[in-house]
Amino acid sequence: MGHHIDAIIGKAPINEEKAKAYGLAIAYELGYAIVILDWDSVLYWSCKLNLSCDSTIEDLDWDCELIHYFARELNFIDYALIKTDYFGGMGDQYASLYKNGICVWHGYHINTALEGIGVISNMGMDEFDTINLGEYRNSEHYYWDGKYNFALKRTNMIAGKIFKD
Repeated sequence: MGHHIDAIIGKAPINEEKAKAYGLAIAYELGYAIVILDWDSVLYWSCKLNLSCDSTIEDLDWDCELIHYFARELNFIDYALIKTDYFGGMGDQYASLYKNGICVWHGYHINTALEGIGVISNMGMDEFDTINLGEYRNSEHYYWDGKYNFALKRTNMIAGKIFKD
């Protein structure tokens, strides 16, 4: 099974009203908010807010002006940006770690970024598994319309929404 997500992860609580206003999909795990990002949503808000969605880091989609704006709006101080793209164990992952809005690390180990925001591995699991990231497999599933939105089946999530002009 594949794993294809882009997300902003930081400590909860967050400004849920802002998250809902932007239609962002949010999962809550062990005191962390996982803001799952979707291409259509990011492109829409980039145009609407006139903020760039061009990444400053080649290996990480959306380490960009818009996503850092979202992080501030949601009240994240320290946060990780992550990307996974693999199927059957083959593929990539990448992350960056921000402290007070400044990138202090980026590289190929998501667990390093998660540790940097305070995730403590638990019972022999790594940080990725500790906050249950393996359960969130494909970003777009949390932005689908109607009953097909995977977030609606989880009590720990806010469903994302794609806006159209």
